[in-house]
Amino acid sequence: MPTLYAEIDINAPQSMVWEALMRKNQWRYWNTFFYDCEPGIRIARGNELFLAMQRVEGDEETEFQPLITVLRPPSLMKWTTSIPGLKTEHTFELQERMPGRTSYLHRETFSGILSKVFLPFIRQDERQGLRRMAQQLKMHVEKDMLGYRPERGYGQQGYGQPDYEQRGYRPPNRPPSGYPPSRPPGDRRYDNPDDYGPPGDRYDDRDYPRNPNYRPRQ
Repeated sequence: MPTLYAEIDINAPQSMVWEALMRKNQWRYWNTFFYDCEPGIRIARGNELFLAMQRVEGDEETEFQPLITVLRPPSLMKWTTSIPGLKTEHTFELQERMPGRTSYLHRETFSGILSKVFLPFIRQDERQGLRRMAQQLKMHVEKDMLGYRPERGYGQQGYGQPDYEQRGYRPPNRPPSGYPPSRPPGDRRYDNPDDYGPPGDRYDDRDYPRNPNYRPRQ
């Protein structure tokens, strides 16, 4: 079955990375791939979530309702989405390689008679979204949850602060000062233009996709 995946090492305990994934009501602060449309629905086996996906930042969102089929804290979560002729399964897997260092693996598997027809049109953008989420999860856990600050090699601006001022909220326990200047008006749910990945992170077939010309959502 066709499979896309992203893998990255996060300098944090496995329990902390798992906590970041489970707090889907906080995804809006760091995750530009998935958006939680119904924060009141908790992550639990058998629950159906209501999410929106943005494969490429600035593009239109696609709403979907995945069913959680496997939940094994603190290491494994799977959800599936089905339409006639096409089924997708997302697998999120964590493994603590050593104390304080966790491997994050996100796989998306396609099956059904329409998979070969549908996948060529979304493969590149879908893969980019998986990798973007992996990088943003690493940044969120290491910087926002642990306070880790990298020195070199993490992009031209380091870990940029998201600009939440236009939406009227900001990450918990974070003062309003220190944000970058407000961007041009628009419906901005997220803003994290620094999408350069640190050297040496493992991905399936090419470097982490760079997006220096990121444009605000209209």
